[in-house]
Amino acid sequence: MVRLKGVEFWLFPEEEGVRWRFSAPEMAERGGFFELQGGLSGERWVEGRLDLRLWAPGVRVEAGDLLRAEEARIEILKGCYRLYLEEGVVLGEGEGIQAGRVRIEAPTLRGEARAFRSDFGLNRLEAESPQFEFPAEGRFGPCTVEGGEG
Repeated sequence: MVRLKGVEFWLFPEEEGVRWRFSAPEMAERGGFFELQGGLSGERWVEGRLDLRLWAPGVRVEAGDLLRAEEARIEILKGCYRLYLEEGVVLGEGEGIQAGRVRIEAPTLRGEARAFRSDFGLNRLEAESPQFEFPAEGRFGPCTVEGGEG
């Protein structure tokens, strides 16, 4: 088994202009996949601009750069979205974001849903049992995502 400490790495998916930057305290190879332990932080960059931030306590990196975790938090800068994902989180350029349960906070939207699937910009969203609320005046409050744009 190979074990690396203080890991920083980049993934370059097939999508033009997109790259991911990750760091983790420890990474171990386990028969065809890698486990990132001690907490993962990551960033998605599109055409040189920060687009998304990701945090997860433990992640498994599988073939095709597919990331799996039991829970994760994502901040999407455009729209000031903060997503809390649980129950089998899957992230991948082709798959987008998937989770058994999501809670979303943004200046214009709050709520939760089950069987959540979306692209990384929340443009194509699918979910079961959605319970979302939208403020009467169009905003709950200011953007709390660092560098976010509402």
